[in-house]
Amino acid sequence: MRPKIMTCHSIARTIQYNENKIKQGEAKCLVAANFLKEASHLSVDDKLRRFEKRMELNDRVSTNLHITLNLDPLDKLSDEKMAQLSKEYMKEIGFERQPYLVYLHTDAGHPHCHIVTTHVQKNGDPIDLYKIGENQSEKARLRLEAEFALVTTEMKRQLRQQQLLERQQKRKSDPYYDGTPRITYGEQSLARSMSDILEHVTEKFSYTSLEELNIILRLYKMEADGGKEGTKLYHDRGLRYRALDDQGRHIGRPINASFFDCKPTLANLEKKFVLNQTDKEEHRRRVITWVKWGLYGEPDDLEAVKDSIRQDGIAMLLDRDKNGDCQGVAYVDFTYNTVYTAAQLGSECDHHAFQQVVDRQRIREAQESQNQSLEQSQRYYQGHGPRLSMW
Repeated sequence: MRPKIMTCHSIARTIQYNENKIKQGEAKCLVAANFLKEASHLSVDDKLRRFEKRMELNDRVSTNLHITLNLDPLDKLSDEKMAQLSKEYMKEIGFERQPYLVYLHTDAGHPHCHIVTTHVQKNGDPIDLYKIGENQSEKARLRLEAEFALVTTEMKRQLRQQQLLERQQKRKSDPYYDGTPRITYGEQSLARSMSDILEHVTEKFSYTSLEELNIILRLYKMEADGGKEGTKLYHDRGLRYRALDDQGRHIGRPINASFFDCKPTLANLEKKFVLNQTDKEEHRRRVITWVKWGLYGEPDDLEAVKDSIRQDGIAMLLDRDKNGDCQGVAYVDFTYNTVYTAAQLGSECDHHAFQQVVDRQRIREAQESQNQSLEQSQRYYQGHGPRLSMW
């Protein structure tokens, strides 16, 4: 279980967010603790008015709490168990007597609920929130994981080790297949698959920009989205991750970087950009050598060139337009886990070099097609040509 405690300034906006999820069929209100009515009999105004009256007791407190309890996809709890878990958690962190609402959300690949509450007590004094996440919440997590038989951090670590061994045993013949499965939308938990990929890629690979990170992530059918210039996401330096379908189009809901345990936020990634520069420079010459070797002798078969470069664990990612012409190229070295754009390797390794291969291949294929047509014509005339009569 992964609890997350956030403060927010508008109780109305927080409640409306969860109520909108209910209207969209993606949530339900499980618990209305310390209200005069059961959750099913409360209107939105009833819920909001209860919190507003409590917060009026202390006009110096301008924030309320929005808590999320995130479980592992393997955790299967009934609505009753989830309600009980939420109540026990609120008791452990000292909010048993506070009014709070528990919303179960079904809009992600893992079970989770949102809890809305205030830390103003009925005497007007606020509950001390200092280090509540490190102290009370962490103690609650440990106890409830054991009591409800939830998947723990240690269990997840052991499961990942087991999965790693299984992937190594099933390793494909592809020289740069690293055992980390690509996303298959609808066949597995999206959040869990993305988390596994991000933990693997962000820690194992050397990348020096968001563009380079996305070159790698797209091999696993996902990408990082920092928003377009002028958007709030871009202005706030936010980052979210999205799954891709087989055509490279966005599919499913984006997930914020802060959700993942490895915290692949833009600020954290930028620290890695600097540290990774040395690793990339060290292995740059190796990639150049193998690319030039694949292009040696004016080849006229693009797939043969890719196979040649692939033999030493280098994936060549060629961007081609609808006519098949080369527009760009990048490289991922799975031997040393580095990534390079064409600009970093020089003109001998850019897309123009591969366009020449495509042009030669087209000439060869046209000649082969012409020769094949000629052979077919010759065979036809040999079988249907004029015959001499005996009479």
